[in-house]
Amino acid sequence: MKRLIVFFAALAMCGTIWSQEVFTVVHATSDDGFVNLRSRPSSKAPVLSKVYQLFHGLGNGVLLGQQGAWSKVSVNNVTGWAYTKYLGKQDWFTGEGDSILIANKETTPIYMDNLSDDDEDVVFTTVKKGTILADQFEKNETHYILITGHDYLFIRHEDAKVMRK
Repeated sequence: MKRLIVFFAALAMCGTIWSQEVFTVVHATSDDGFVNLRSRPSSKAPVLSKVYQLFHGLGNGVLLGQQGAWSKVSVNNVTGWAYTKYLGKQDWFTGEGDSILIANKETTPIYMDNLSDDDEDVVFTTVKKGTILADQFEKNETHYILITGHDYLFIRHEDAKVMRK
């Protein structure tokens, strides 16, 4: 009986994790180097911005959801729709890590490499509280680190919590 209770508790926990949003960065995979970000999921809708190919191993859009063949994406605080066929994804949650990093503030900033000598944090994007950030990450003195191809994304310790599996 005790094993059965533990099994159902673990199952409920997994269901909660899988129903949460996962932080996913997107990039263009089209031959011309970008995908249009449109005002609604239609190729006839006005273009608001663009999602570009990988730059230093990191995309420039954040996946917010999907509807049919279209993905809802945020790029530099502009939200719109991009054709999913031409988007590649990268995230740091595989479901295989020992711990899960979860956004802990109502609006959790995610920082990127500054690419200068300044020690100033530069915001890449923000995510809402409860978003799963990663189960593949490292920790330094002040930040959790999500490693990309060349650059890094950082989350301050106080902005996230670690949940052990």
